[in-house]
Amino acid sequence: MSKRLYVALALCCFLIAGLFTGRAVEGATADTLETGPGQEAIAKAFAEISLPKGDKNLLMLTNAGYGQMDLKTTEAFLDIAREVTGCSTGTRSLLNVHSSINDPLWCALFRKDTGKLVFVKWTEQGFVRQMIDARPEKILIPEGWKAAAAGPIGPHIFSVVSTSLTWAVNPPWPLLLSANFHDHFCPGVNAGYVAAEYYRERMPLRQGEQYVFQTAPALCPADALQVIFNTTAGKSSGYVMRIDPALLARYEKEKVQPMTVVMRVNRKADTCDGAVIGFDWNRAYADTGVKADEISPPGGQANPMFWISRTKMSRELVKLPKEKLLSYIIVLKRFSGNARLADKITGGDPYGIVWNE
Repeated sequence: MSKRLYVALALCCFLIAGLFTGRAVEGATADTLETGPGQEAIAKAFAEISLPKGDKNLLMLTNAGYGQMDLKTTEAFLDIAREVTGCSTGTRSLLNVHSSINDPLWCALFRKDTGKLVFVKWTEQGFVRQMIDARPEKILIPEGWKAAAAGPIGPHIFSVVSTSLTWAVNPPWPLLLSANFHDHFCPGVNAGYVAAEYYRERMPLRQGEQYVFQTAPALCPADALQVIFNTTAGKSSGYVMRIDPALLARYEKEKVQPMTVVMRVNRKADTCDGAVIGFDWNRAYADTGVKADEISPPGGQANPMFWISRTKMSRELVKLPKEKLLSYIIVLKRFSGNARLADKITGGDPYGIVWNE
């Protein structure tokens, strides 16, 4: 090989190496811009929470990976959170809360034994921090809720407080996953989880079958079913629809209204069997000590009791034994037919179709 060819090859290698080095530096710069301030913010928050790394009383909540910092993604913040706090997904102490990518990055450190909560959020001026007394007796009263909501936590208060306080009473992992996807705990998510447990025990899948759900009205239980069973509209297995309350009341039985249609569908065998189920909210109110008029207070969402009552009820439902929870599931009607029946039910008024079959 000639000397000239050696020089040409060496020059090519140098240029290629320079190209990759440039890209590596560019990536490192992006990472630094994204995580440098975040690492400092979480370190300060962790210092304020006054616990050793990985302590069993510590919870880390964050929308990292969804929320952004100046249009930059924040997935690296999850690694920083684990390294600084010792929290992890495997110990159920690092929970990734779903949010829009249009939301700013936020995180919260919660100390279960004292109720101390430190909330941190990215803003145009950098990270801001807020200290909150999240003991139930302090935060679950209108005055405490209003005072906390006036700070940076503002629009995230229900997500952070409901998840933190319900996590403290050790909910099952599938329920935690459902709440993280839904971005908060509320009784509707609990109801969806209870329904899922009922289906697994009383309507288990047989070979060749899949679950298909039609949830009406389109409310919180649908998200729990989607997360637990991986049933989504995109997979033609999870549907929701709005329904007029007057129409829904037609199918009420013993003061229990329909919540979901669950179907076991076998396309190959051309079979479908299912049930319309409801959730006995009146019994749940009585057992948790939360009143229906607290769930629907005057002023609606502008009234702190709207959020407080939902947080209380989710927390109390987790404490109840499984058999009691399963007893809230009421089968309003059973049905069966060919596989096309599932398509018919998910394409129209589900309850009207079932009752007229």
